[in-house]
Amino acid sequence: MDELVYRGSPGEQARILVALRNAARTAAERLGLTGRDAVVLTGGFGRGEGALWRQPGCQPRPFNDVDLLVVGSRPAAPESVLAELRRSLAAALGADFVDLGYVRQSSLAGAEPTVFLYELKAASRVLWGAERVLDAVPAFAPSELPLTEGTRFFLNRGLSLLSLSLLMEAATDEAALRKSAAAAWSKVVLAAGDSLLLERKLYHWSYATRMERMDEAGAVSGAEGLAATYREAALFKLTADFERLPSQDPLELFKEARSLHEKRFRLFEEGRTFTSIPDWRDYPAVVVRTGLIPARRRLKESLLTVARNALRRGETARFARLPLVGEERRLALLPLLLYAVLGRPSRSLEARYVEAACRLELGRGGGLDEWRRLAARLSAGAHA
Repeated sequence: MDELVYRGSPGEQARILVALRNAARTAAERLGLTGRDAVVLTGGFGRGEGALWRQPGCQPRPFNDVDLLVVGSRPAAPESVLAELRRSLAAALGADFVDLGYVRQSSLAGAEPTVFLYELKAASRVLWGAERVLDAVPAFAPSELPLTEGTRFFLNRGLSLLSLSLLMEAATDEAALRKSAAAAWSKVVLAAGDSLLLERKLYHWSYATRMERMDEAGAVSGAEGLAATYREAALFKLTADFERLPSQDPLELFKEARSLHEKRFRLFEEGRTFTSIPDWRDYPAVVVRTGLIPARRRLKESLLTVARNALRRGETARFARLPLVGEERRLALLPLLLYAVLGRPSRSLEARYVEAACRLELGRGGGLDEWRRLAARLSAGAHA
């Protein structure tokens, strides 16, 4: 892959490559990396499908986030240094956000299949350091990716939507809000389509290929409408062409994305967990049984089996609070907080979902103010 930008000019390709190599060199120097380490470009630019924000009279700058991964020989990198680099590199590159992570090279060998590792192996490039550093990453076929990766698609994009709902309450910069809403809408559509491709074992690292495969998956699954919307969302992500959006109104984009997220997430999770989910207040108990980590799923199933006889009907969700931590806790809470939003949160909230979320997280009921606090806590770090 020689290109970094989707259908970019030779001059644009050259400029972004120089800028990214300079960013990688800066990161290596600040982190004190050695010749055994590397700074790797992942994400859209790593795939050769990065988008540039082209505005009249301005130098093109990254429209997507810039994703960098340090593969190092030390156990970890100082989070304070990584956080400072994320800010300074974003400013240097003209990007809204630089996602800079660290992974120890020795942890890559023998890792379980994930979308992240599949794309790291198939669609990334070393900007600085040891050229063969990714040889340790196992080569996964897309058919090996577990369905829990689709659940993670919905979790991560749902958190971005939740963050957008808070932004809509407070934003004064209409241009920034419009851009955030557009990005969030496209990511939700892509998550819905990518989860279908995972189910059909048709997932691919390239959006260009996924657009073609979505036509096939949509026809077989009766989701032709999703396939068509997926193509528009993918092309928006690749080109930053706002004319491809179904609306220019951030609230309308939010409501459409939220509706699609709920519909496709329910279908996906009911298929993955073999469980009917007629009410999202029952979902935390589903996560207890069929979470994201196999070893934890087995432990929680044992705990739930022991506890089930001692619980009155309808109390299983309360029990879910005990064994849920980290990513699975966010997964259990997300639908209750996100799907409680019917319009703008200040005007329309589904009270029973807010009540359930507060009881799950706080052990008591709550209203709008508690929803804001829980939503802010849950979506911290997410960006639309």
